[in-house]
Amino acid sequence: MTGVHCFTSFTYTYLPRARVLAQTLRQVHPDWTIWALIVDDLPDGVAAEEAHAGFDRVVFARDLGIPSFDSWIFRHDLVEACTAVKGPMLVEMLRQGCDTVVYLDPDIAVFSSLDGVLAQLDDGAILLTPHQTDPNDTQSAIADNELGSLRHGAYNLGFIAVRNGPEGRRFAGWWADMLRQACYDDPAKGLFTDQKWCDLVPAFFDGVRIERDPGCNVASWNLSRRRIEIGRDGGIRVNGSPLKFYHFTKVNADGDAMTERYADGNVHVHEIWHWYKRAIAAQGMPGIPEGWWAYGRFDNGLAASKAMRVPFRDDLGLATAFPQPLRTGAGSYFDWLLREKPELVRQTATGFIVMGMHRSGTSALAGWFGGRGVCADDRFIQASQDNADGYWEHEELVTLNDLLLSSAGTDWRTVDAVSGQDIQRAGAVFANRAAAFLTGLSRGRPLWFLKDPRLCRTLPFWQSHLDALPARVCYLHVLRDPWSVARSLARRDGLSAAHSHLLWALHNLEAEAHTRGRRRVWLHFDTMITGGDPVVLSLIWQHLPEGVAPAAEGLAGPTIRPDLVRAAGPAGDAAEAPFDIGRLYHLLGALSQNDGQASLLADLDRMRTDITAQILTYRSLLLNHERDELRARATAMAIQAQERLELWRQTDEQLRIVTEQRDRVLRLLQEQRGR
Repeated sequence: MTGVHCFTSFTYTYLPRARVLAQTLRQVHPDWTIWALIVDDLPDGVAAEEAHAGFDRVVFARDLGIPSFDSWIFRHDLVEACTAVKGPMLVEMLRQGCDTVVYLDPDIAVFSSLDGVLAQLDDGAILLTPHQTDPNDTQSAIADNELGSLRHGAYNLGFIAVRNGPEGRRFAGWWADMLRQACYDDPAKGLFTDQKWCDLVPAFFDGVRIERDPGCNVASWNLSRRRIEIGRDGGIRVNGSPLKFYHFTKVNADGDAMTERYADGNVHVHEIWHWYKRAIAAQGMPGIPEGWWAYGRFDNGLAASKAMRVPFRDDLGLATAFPQPLRTGAGSYFDWLLREKPELVRQTATGFIVMGMHRSGTSALAGWFGGRGVCADDRFIQASQDNADGYWEHEELVTLNDLLLSSAGTDWRTVDAVSGQDIQRAGAVFANRAAAFLTGLSRGRPLWFLKDPRLCRTLPFWQSHLDALPARVCYLHVLRDPWSVARSLARRDGLSAAHSHLLWALHNLEAEAHTRGRRRVWLHFDTMITGGDPVVLSLIWQHLPEGVAPAAEGLAGPTIRPDLVRAAGPAGDAAEAPFDIGRLYHLLGALSQNDGQASLLADLDRMRTDITAQILTYRSLLLNHERDELRARATAMAIQAQERLELWRQTDEQLRIVTEQRDRVLRLLQEQRGR
């Protein structure tokens, strides 16, 4: 096949970038043949004809003839996989007779002709571009760039060109063999995907040409030594040379930071950068799920992280034992991970346990997850007039918690000193049911949540079951001031302020004790409500599993409602608090910034001891009060019974008199008839 053939390697998540590459390349070189090497499978519901528009040829990585492809691809993360197939693809294109083969990364845009660049292959076989063509002279730039080149390779393999000749084919065969064996991001072992191998190319092969034109492969790593200018005619020049192609690596916060650092106030760089962002946004294709990669998840939906892939590639016996590593079930590689390396599985899924006293905003936080599709289609208890937006409490969880509390001789309204051991003993008969519920809830989900304020008291029963799940568990404590909670409980349940304050202390102190030393986050109700989505995301972001981002850009969902905030503080009921509730609130609130501080935890333990004594005293007072009420009720009932008995006696006497009068009248009537 005569002419120049250019290919790029990508997954469908990168399709917008690949389309910009194809579009810009077509404008400059309409005679080139553009190939798409897709390291993916087409998502359901996406039309291939539409997805592949703009490319002359489409090849799937699975069709390159790589032996044991399923186990081979599993050894790589996404970037490693997309670079590992470049060598085999180059071999195939040369085998098919392509005269000249160019590879360009999908995040490149072409701005002017590459004919002069490819002219070096007239008497050469392989053409490379270095990351840098001029040395830096500041420590920060050297640390970012020269040291980066030493770690990642002298040449950037976002571009390579090969002429179809003996030396070009020899290079392609060698490169493909190396990439099939070890195309990994592992600098400690001297590897960085496909790039580090090419440091050896000038020593191993003849006809190697190095393109040092500053207009080629412009990127953040060489901006420190390249001056970009946009002329009045719209032409873009780099150190006086026309811009050939720009490598827009890391179009994210990292890329923005590097561009800002080395653009050095050059507005032309920012114009190009923002043009590219608009260009890829315009090429977006509906129907491709965010973060899609067909080889990125097990068939149960959990992400196959790099950490889970490393044991598989390090032990060839695993590849033999598990030829379909993305499958799950008995005897699978996933089953092996659960048994041998469960900590790796837990890193791919997170369960958030929403904790807090009743009427503290736990429903708002749980609804934030539920409204974004987390635990979609699960059975939650129905909303009510008291909580029109929904409680977001699983029916089975609430049922089991009520059974646990009842079996322990208490309920959520009762102020008592039931211990964690009491809860665990009471729950023994429910263990299998609870395990089945949690297994069904978490199976195949990278993200899930549980919410029920009763968990503050029943958590000692649940923790062993939660620890057994293949997920990281993070406890989200919502802390609302006790005065607002008491006012809300007075309206809804008719509880006194003193009773509500003790319930508030009991729930929060037990939740703190049961989760101490575990992964947890404290959220102030007012901060969560007024700060909304950004506050929630900032607090939970580090605990999310890889590749999961609820409420990311463009993801619809309800926001936390600022209208829920009410004035906090001890109104007229402050005197009813049986302890220094304000100090306890302050100590618990300090956990959001100083969780784990020994002095703070010691203060909480002292208050817990004091309040337990208060609870016992309060409980004793309640029992005496209940006993007095029972006695008074019994006395009242006895009086009522005596009054009823007297009434019945009087009624009976009246009935006797009436009966006697009736009988006398009947006798008189009979006597008159006899005369």
